[in-house]
Amino acid sequence: MRKNPKSFLEEMEYMDGISIVDTSGTILFSVKFNPAFNPGVIEENFIIGKKIYDVFKNIDYSNSTLVKSMELGIPVYKKRQKIINYTGETIHTMNISLPIRSNSMIMGAIELSRDITKYKEQNQSHHEVKIDSNFFKDRNIIEKHFMPHQARFTLDDILSDHSSIKEIKYLIKKIANSTSPVFIHGETGTGKELFAHALHNESQFAKGPFVAQNCAAIPDNLLESLLFGTTKGSFTGAYDTPGLFELAEGGTLFLDEINSMPIHLQGKLLRVLQDGYVRRLGDKKERKSNVRLLSASNDCPKKCVEEGRLRQDIYYRLCVIDFKIPPLRERKQDIPLLLNFFIHKYNKQLNKNIKSVSKETCKVFDKYHWPGNVRELEHLIEHAMNILDESDTTIDLHHVQHRMNLGLQQQERKLDTDLVPLKDAVGELETSLISDAIRRTGGNVSEAARLLKIPRQTLQKKIVKYNISPDVP
Repeated sequence: MRKNPKSFLEEMEYMDGISIVDTSGTILFSVKFNPAFNPGVIEENFIIGKKIYDVFKNIDYSNSTLVKSMELGIPVYKKRQKIINYTGETIHTMNISLPIRSNSMIMGAIELSRDITKYKEQNQSHHEVKIDSNFFKDRNIIEKHFMPHQARFTLDDILSDHSSIKEIKYLIKKIANSTSPVFIHGETGTGKELFAHALHNESQFAKGPFVAQNCAAIPDNLLESLLFGTTKGSFTGAYDTPGLFELAEGGTLFLDEINSMPIHLQGKLLRVLQDGYVRRLGDKKERKSNVRLLSASNDCPKKCVEEGRLRQDIYYRLCVIDFKIPPLRERKQDIPLLLNFFIHKYNKQLNKNIKSVSKETCKVFDKYHWPGNVRELEHLIEHAMNILDESDTTIDLHHVQHRMNLGLQQQERKLDTDLVPLKDAVGELETSLISDAIRRTGGNVSEAARLLKIPRQTLQKKIVKYNISPDVP
């Protein structure tokens, strides 16, 4: 059965420890809820800032799940791992390591562990590293030589002949030396982080760090401590640890999928934006923050506000400057340019000698809807170049057609659903929308009516009509 992070965490039942490392293997954050993990008292300075290989003597590049998750860019699960801690004691853990990333940029990894030393499972499968191969879909190959907290792309890396992209690049040059927040929005796969990198490298913050974090990739209860840092003693096992704002000091902090950030945490972020000070969890001291904030979402920020996923007050701070990246279907004249770039890239990586794309393939590309945008195009080219024979020099339609048909079938499925009576369909849709609005507003009928843009009395009648409970489940 295929694993996913949620099912594996359910199997773990609980956690005894959490660790976060950067791409060099340096420990940035470590919390041990179970004293068996660290016998005696370990001072924060002993672990934080040290390499995982130095703290755990039997862990190296070849067997570290943290390193493997960063290298592959996917969650890595291990049901039983042998660890020898700094005292020489052997501990067996069950753990999941997840990359901290935003699109193609790997910033580090987080590991959730459970101590299973007392259990005596002998099943050989417990020694296997299990990787969910589904996570390889639509992902870019990760470069092995990358530096943490560093923007890799510039405006020259944004390839386009489309007027909208040229206007965005011109805008980036105009706003580069501003300190105002910027909101980038566009469909998945359009390259939002690429534009964030370019904006950083064009700005007065270019010599400072570039720290990127996908807000949807971290559990809600960890995101706050990751953003703002922690103070020793603020909660069980907490150490003095800088948050992302401190790590990005003098540079840029990029928060992707910010609409996934919990509403209460958006309020704390608003205060940082307004006052310019950051306070770690459990700390009384405030630290001056000199960071430019970039944020991104797959949806228009106004739509996020209307749907209750983004606070209206923080919208005004995040969207001082905003721009939308057009989807690939609206700039198909860029496809030949992108094809040239991707073929050159994978010729080098895969030691191929592809020289062209057939006319038939180009015609199909021009008619295709591209739901996955530029990322999907790269995926198709990488796939094709992996399955080509050594003697082939041209990408033909049969090399990519199957993968494109998958996308077409998904589009057609939306249109080919069985027809139902209009009254029933309207009722189902209204029930779903009303229930969602009530959930989003915590059961506040007036606020739900405002979100749905209907009178409160009308909403109350529909709640009774569809027998919807106003209580939040």
